[in-house]
Amino acid sequence: MKKLLTVILLSFMLFPVYAQDYNWKAQIEEVSQAAYYKIFLSPDITSKLNHSFPDIRILDSEKNEIQYILKKEKTVFDRNKRTELNIIKNKYKKFKHYTEVQIENKENIDISNLIFKIVNTHNPIFLKIYGSDNSDNWFVIKNNFPAVPEITDADSTEIKIIDLPESNFNFYKILFYDYDEKPIELTNVYYHNLTNIRAEYIHLNTPKITQKDTVGKSIITIEFQKPEFIDMITFGIKGPEYYLRKVKMRKKDTSSVPQTGEEFYDQFQKEFYIGSLKSNRINLWDYKAEKIEFVVDNKDNQALTFFKANAYQLKNYLVTYLKPDEKYSIRFGSETANFPSYDLPYFKDTIPEILPEAYIFNLKQISGSTDNIKTIWTLSPKYLWYSVGFIGILLLLISFKLLREKFGKTEKTE
Repeated sequence: MKKLLTVILLSFMLFPVYAQDYNWKAQIEEVSQAAYYKIFLSPDITSKLNHSFPDIRILDSEKNEIQYILKKEKTVFDRNKRTELNIIKNKYKKFKHYTEVQIENKENIDISNLIFKIVNTHNPIFLKIYGSDNSDNWFVIKNNFPAVPEITDADSTEIKIIDLPESNFNFYKILFYDYDEKPIELTNVYYHNLTNIRAEYIHLNTPKITQKDTVGKSIITIEFQKPEFIDMITFGIKGPEYYLRKVKMRKKDTSSVPQTGEEFYDQFQKEFYIGSLKSNRINLWDYKAEKIEFVVDNKDNQALTFFKANAYQLKNYLVTYLKPDEKYSIRFGSETANFPSYDLPYFKDTIPEILPEAYIFNLKQISGSTDNIKTIWTLSPKYLWYSVGFIGILLLLISFKLLREKFGKTEKTE
């Protein structure tokens, strides 16, 4: 029995600890008054982050984690026209601790937002969203991220996700994780028809552009100095007065391929048209790449000349409450960090629309041991369940050992 207890203690000591190792740090300028501020995330910072930016933390001088809201600089105008999408699967998977919902996009609508109607809950919800054209090969559109249901006294409430990478997959799969062991009860899924999006972009460093013309095709390659998150690309093109060509786009580098084996949306090959009467602008979302190839189908036409390419990123901000006479810093860039789950998003409507700005400076790479950050608990629930399962097996072994010893003694007494 003593040996078994020793094994248990050693197991806990050796059980893997999932540390959040941040590779970069920077300072936030001191502010003159206590207020909410928006802190601009430059491309130098975002290029070092993972998809959807889960791996960034704000710390005070005592290295306590400070909550924030991540905000993209865009304004969405909608027609209040809501289209319901067909739910083809809605199943709670008890042992995997999530509800899996699949919806069908029969009309091949370009989807950039989803609204989920659920049985009322005030708990934060973590989601993962996939897209597929055949319901077999799935691409991660938005990774495991927190969403806040609208607060209401009604029997149902809604979760609105308005910043999805625009896509027209035939199928979408959404995983709703029950972090508090209470399954999410979903009843409807909708899409809002948007009329206009007004966005503020920052110009990325101009990529190198090369062109190779073959029989019936032109291959245009653009390459950045490092992987960048790209939200829009525009081309300068010379050609005949009128032209319309089909283009296939694919990412050529593997620098941002996830280690999980899953393919993100930026791995999906896209098709679009360029033309003399078009803007020749490609809108992308959460698309991280260093090298992109465009194959233009010229058919029997003269090849076009692509003489320049410009790339842009939506301005990203952190919104947080800062105090004067306090030194704040950020840590960012981590392969293991999960999205934090903060209270602040519940109160986002109380934050003013127009905010003063605070700036980040003195970016440095972290070398050696990690900082002792006093983090808010953000460990993924699957690891918690691994721990519970491991402990359960050990308890069963203890029980089996005790029963065998007890009945063994009884038999000897008889």
